[in-house]
Amino acid sequence: MNTKDIGERILFLRKNKGVTQEQLAKALNITNQAVSKWESGQCLPDIQLIPEIATFFDVSISELFGEEISAKENDLIMQIKNTIDEVSEPDKYEEILKIAKALHAIVFVEESKKEDSGYPKSEPEETIEHAINNEWGISVISVPKIRATMRGGCVFFSGSQKLHMEDDCSKLSKFLKAVSNRWTLSVLFTIYEHTSADETSYASIDRISEDTEIEAEAIEKIVKEDLGKYLDIREAGIRIKEEFMNIPPILSTLIPIM
Repeated sequence: MNTKDIGERILFLRKNKGVTQEQLAKALNITNQAVSKWESGQCLPDIQLIPEIATFFDVSISELFGEEISAKENDLIMQIKNTIDEVSEPDKYEEILKIAKALHAIVFVEESKKEDSGYPKSEPEETIEHAINNEWGISVISVPKIRATMRGGCVFFSGSQKLHMEDDCSKLSKFLKAVSNRWTLSVLFTIYEHTSADETSYASIDRISEDTEIEAEAIEKIVKEDLGKYLDIREAGIRIKEEFMNIPPILSTLIPIM
């Protein structure tokens, strides 16, 4: 196994364990930069650290170096990764989204098998096909281990972990106040629809006005006062900043249950 392969292996194990580079570095009493260099393939871990790294990830040294894959580490995850690696670059993300939709359908099917689930009995193949083709309206599955939501092509999963800190509530309150106006939401969704599929596209005020039937002057005010923090505003037009591009899809899943 070469330097890059070992780095990718450590990166995979770290993410699978759900820890940051900082947490791994602290556990091994090394610098964050050292972990970063391993994962980017710039260098190898010191041989004296190998047993500690294996212990931290609860794998054998052979497993750490990829010579054997443990059952508990989920060989399935590597199979999914290998499947995606085999897909040509332009289609990789479509394949990932397809897998996410299929996973939601699988959760639905598993729940439908229970006598007291409340979900209609479903056949796996047909259910997965409907999910991949965006043929569902809204599907919400909530069990102690997982929350799965799907509406159209939007898929979301969450576990049972704590979702917020007090400071997060303050930030969320400010955002909800900003988008509490119907016109503001309409402008936000319209910008998303015109720009989400292309990283270089921008929506003009005139185009937004045409689609929403809101006066251009009102849109300019909404863009500056309500949504300014979340938008990339240029002469070419407006788009949602990448770090906030997930907001409209998340909001869209709430619509049917309101």
